[in-house]
Amino acid sequence: MQKFLPIFPLNLVAFPGEQLNLHIFEPRYKQLISECSKENKTFGIPVVDNNQMLDHGTEMELIKIHKVYPNDEMDIQVRGLQVFRLLEVVREIPDKLYAGAIISLLPNVEDKHSRLALELEELTVELFSLLDVREQMEKPDFAFKSFRLGHYVGFDLKDEYELLRHVRETERQKLIVEHIKRILPSVKQVSDMRERAKLNGQYRMVNPPDFL
Repeated sequence: MQKFLPIFPLNLVAFPGEQLNLHIFEPRYKQLISECSKENKTFGIPVVDNNQMLDHGTEMELIKIHKVYPNDEMDIQVRGLQVFRLLEVVREIPDKLYAGAIISLLPNVEDKHSRLALELEELTVELFSLLDVREQMEKPDFAFKSFRLGHYVGFDLKDEYELLRHVRETERQKLIVEHIKRILPSVKQVSDMRERAKLNGQYRMVNPPDFL
């Protein structure tokens, strides 16, 4: 499906289902968000890397304007809806300060592979335990889904963007599984060093060798 979207390019990846808090200060984006609020329309966040707008991004909806400052700057909350691919950037729109784009919405194929899903869950639990961030899994909306995990497994921007581009859940899960397997040895090493550092200066009961 093709459609036109106002765009708000940012140096980040917004995943479908993710909520973002943003501070809006540029005049063009103050205009954009004001129109989204009044007209109940969506906008797109294309990913920017090295000052270059990439081909994929996420359609966003405005959830709430939390605060409007005297200079019309805003604190807002938005939510990701669906991944899109840029077809054509429209840099000048009559009476608008912001740019837009013709985009193609991409499907999100929620296919399943039980063995892969189990491996993803086991590796994620191990990684979160080593990083001491198990509380993430206690959140009500937590799920072992790729877009939910994308910001928590140590991806850089390029990795997150690659995750965004894949339309099948199993493909995205494979990317995360392969990534966690690559980084686990290093994470374990750092975790072991942290545990040893905790023992410094503490009283320890150590069994002496039997040959003396």
